[in-house]
Amino acid sequence: MNEKGLKILEQYDLTVYNSRRGRNSWICETDRGLKLVTEFSGAPKKLEFQNQILAHLKEEGYPFVDLVMENREGELFSQDREETRYIVKDWFEGRECDTKNEEDILSTVRNLARLHKILCYIPHKESLRYTQMPLEEEMRKHSRQLRKVYGFARKRRKKNEFEELFLNSFSEFFEQAAEAEQCAGAAQGKAYLEASIEKGQLCHGEYNQHNVILNRNGIATTNFYKCCYGVAISDFYQFLRKIMEKQNWDIRTGLRMIEEYDRVRAISEEERMYLKISMIYPEKFFKLVNCYYNTNKAWVPDKNTEKLESLIRQQEKRKTFLKLLE
Repeated sequence: MNEKGLKILEQYDLTVYNSRRGRNSWICETDRGLKLVTEFSGAPKKLEFQNQILAHLKEEGYPFVDLVMENREGELFSQDREETRYIVKDWFEGRECDTKNEEDILSTVRNLARLHKILCYIPHKESLRYTQMPLEEEMRKHSRQLRKVYGFARKRRKKNEFEELFLNSFSEFFEQAAEAEQCAGAAQGKAYLEASIEKGQLCHGEYNQHNVILNRNGIATTNFYKCCYGVAISDFYQFLRKIMEKQNWDIRTGLRMIEEYDRVRAISEEERMYLKISMIYPEKFFKLVNCYYNTNKAWVPDKNTEKLESLIRQQEKRKTFLKLLE
């Protein structure tokens, strides 16, 4: 984002004292607190829905969220002369969660559990378009893609290192995918999802270390772009899986994370089943393979090959942890 983006602030009732570059954004010190200016390419209706949820959280005593500010025309986004859209939202000083620091991890888990306790909002007909895909359906979709990529890679005459690793490990990972898909169907996850939606349960949609800011006043949760109605524990699954991959599937860390979440917000039997089934599915494997298929196959970044090698090495530890969830 270049300095032209700052011109958009002329459309807001703000006095800017200072500004500095952020990640694809500008962070501004203003008379109305710290603000972040960034480009917006999403759907206006979804942005409106997101802001309603953030306003609800603030009303319920969860103040540290990146509520989007209206401009002088009462709109949530503004456009420059080139019709590039921008939003201005509340921002916070601090740092991201350190995925190697246990206290950071547990604080972030407790923050999520607290968030979920109040992240309920009775759905209106218009907002029901923002709902989670049923778990079994999502797994089935991913598995179809895995089979498609497997068929493609097998036909390649000259295979690179990533393709060789993928083909050699495919059978083991795909067995896990099939097991998770079967369990999801037997667990009647779709009915549980529908019940969660009816209750107005919301998910952040992308709860990870990048969207959590730790500061002296508490923890801020940001970037609710993927917020939707669904099963709350899916947020915890995403964060747990990412941390376990980074922590080499350390059992103590995983169990402490589950205990901390449960201490703040009790995990129901249905949620425990949802968590277990989600963890069985080889999500990281799918993401690496899907990334390979949708990018330049003539040159696979060494980093992606290293990630796949690491994933294969972690398999036994991963299986050990999964057994503890039974």
